[in-house]
Amino acid sequence: MTTTAPMIDINAAHPDQAEFLSDIAIEAKGHWGYSREKLDSWRNTLKVEPQYIRHHIVKTISLNEKVIGFFAIKHDEEAVLDHLWLLPEAIGKGIGKIAFHEALKIFRKLEIAAFTIISDPDAKGFYLHVGARQIGEVESIAQQCMLPKLIFELNETQKA
Repeated sequence: MTTTAPMIDINAAHPDQAEFLSDIAIEAKGHWGYSREKLDSWRNTLKVEPQYIRHHIVKTISLNEKVIGFFAIKHDEEAVLDHLWLLPEAIGKGIGKIAFHEALKIFRKLEIAAFTIISDPDAKGFYLHVGARQIGEVESIAQQCMLPKLIFELNETQKA
């Protein structure tokens, strides 16, 4: 009996997917045990608007043709990995690392040497594991906590 490897695809998001991507962000955050009430209170701060998708690099992550997550890159004043969310059933399966490496390819193409990440506290370990380092904290009024501010610097080997 042979098994086939899961098919992971990264594609450009479309503005009409904004509400769906917002729901993915909420469900992903729910993986960490927050109450539905708490998640609903964060819905506005995690909302992805169609205009956001039009003005930034937003990619969907699909597993076997089902969208299970997304990431977003902003590169206006500073370069930022602004979102990286996976549905709970996809967390811990190596898909986040694949998505992060796809984001790195985009940063390389844009010739960006370093970018920041304002991480969810529960995702900080992931980002440290893939090579980011913490450079500070940013206050989240919505979440009533401090969020880790990280930087990822592409070294010469990673740029090649």
